[in-house]
Amino acid sequence: MLPGMRSKQRWLAAFALLLSGAVAIETAVAAGDREAAKGSYREANGLMDQGRFAEAAATYDRALAQDPQFAEAYHNRALAYEMVDRQKAIQDWRRFVEVAGSNPDLKWDVARAQARLQVLESMPALPNLLSPSHYVPAAGDYYWQIADKSEGEEWQKFPVKVFLGSAPEIKWQQGAREAYDVWAAVFPLELAAMSDSADIRLGWDESQLGIGHAGEELDWVQVKRIGNQMTGRKIAIIRMDLSRNWSKDEMRAIITHEMGHALGIKEHCDNPKDIMYWQMQEKSRQIYVPGPFPLFWKNLVKNPSQRDINTLIRLYNVVGPMQRFP
Repeated sequence: MLPGMRSKQRWLAAFALLLSGAVAIETAVAAGDREAAKGSYREANGLMDQGRFAEAAATYDRALAQDPQFAEAYHNRALAYEMVDRQKAIQDWRRFVEVAGSNPDLKWDVARAQARLQVLESMPALPNLLSPSHYVPAAGDYYWQIADKSEGEEWQKFPVKVFLGSAPEIKWQQGAREAYDVWAAVFPLELAAMSDSADIRLGWDESQLGIGHAGEELDWVQVKRIGNQMTGRKIAIIRMDLSRNWSKDEMRAIITHEMGHALGIKEHCDNPKDIMYWQMQEKSRQIYVPGPFPLFWKNLVKNPSQRDINTLIRLYNVVGPMQRFP
């Protein structure tokens, strides 16, 4: 073999060895990035479960910077962004469909994402009071307790108009107005002068027709549709059991609770500190004041808790219950 040919072979062999080393290094770096991405992803999942949606989205950012083809991270970041920035959520659902579309193991998840994307794109803009910026992560929410029965019960036009009507007792009328005021501070409401123009109506007349027969508490809010499916609209009528001599504060607590149902929370929660706790009687506790004439009185929940408010905000901002990828 000529000396020049041997030299060329040695050079080619050295180049091949160098190339294989570079490929090995690149493969090791890619594997390291994937492991780092998984670590960031797990951290983001933990933040997501704590309701720290903005922080979770930022941590999913890091996972995707480390592995741009991480389909599950796009999926979970889209869920987080629904509680941060709707347009970014839409972008992430599109990206998830693009990245996961060729993966047969994710075909059903892709189909659900496409349906979710269509709904998200058609959702109306929300008033400021329902902005995710008002969600307080430290307070948490009970969204998963009420989501299945509450999805689809949200109002689509704002402000929601409320007719308080004429209560049979002045103290009840006062309680009704106080209930309206506490909700109007955290939800876009407006008083209606006439029943026909209202979306939510206090049906005192209907309640009196059935004194003692108001039924189960969950039946006190009746949602009806006026007109046909195309041009009609829904209304919610709140009727109470008026067979008891409720105090003003008790009536305020009852109506505040029932308005929570009318606004979209169709189930109860499990914390007696929330206005949507399942049993009105348990919203009070007796306080003993010692003395020559001992006194007892009730201390009723006066306002929706931040958990109540957080739950409504989440209900109105997300498309529907969907679990994150583990």
